[in-house]
Amino acid sequence: MVPPVLTWNALFLAAALVAAAYLIGSIPTAYLVVRRLRGQDIRRLGDGNSGAENVGHLLGLNAGISVAALDTAKGLAVILLARLLAPDYYQGLAMLAGAAAVIGHSWPLYLRGPGGRGAATAVGVLLGLTPLTAGPVLLPALGIAYLSRSVTRGLATFFIGNAALAGVFGYYPRFDYPWSLVGYVIILPVLVGIIHYLSTRRKRPAAATVSAANERE
Repeated sequence: MVPPVLTWNALFLAAALVAAAYLIGSIPTAYLVVRRLRGQDIRRLGDGNSGAENVGHLLGLNAGISVAALDTAKGLAVILLARLLAPDYYQGLAMLAGAAAVIGHSWPLYLRGPGGRGAATAVGVLLGLTPLTAGPVLLPALGIAYLSRSVTRGLATFFIGNAALAGVFGYYPRFDYPWSLVGYVIILPVLVGIIHYLSTRRKRPAAATVSAANERE
């Protein structure tokens, strides 16, 4: 298939879509839920991370799952938006939009500071962009997360399983699975890992301050 010729209209559409994806990803679901239910800023509670895992620790499993589902829906929404608005350039623009949504979740405009780690949003992006490979590994990943009581293990199962299956699809020509898509399935979780590493380094001083304050109390 010959790719469509880029035009100024297509470039404008790409810029608008990426901006919209960033704004959608920036919706601070964890912050809004904790603010609504406890009247507090989640960034000053728990590990200071504005994400579903911290909500689960603070408000319970159901609240954490609800926030994770909303964050996943953000990633899925930007992929559906790319499919709707730019069918001729869908794959490339969907990749850009997905990355923009993850970045928006991690550095949200609305909070004017760091947000979550982007893992749930990345799951939504991959479910929308690579349903044939992400779909089959989703349930096993959820099962491992539930049985082990470890979100990290569940995410690792999903990301690694999806990448492995995408590699198989890319290897066999009959699946018509482009290697650019396989590479994206690998790179996006790496971006999430980098964000997680940066957020962990950023939170260490704050955690120490909170701990010291608790000891004084």
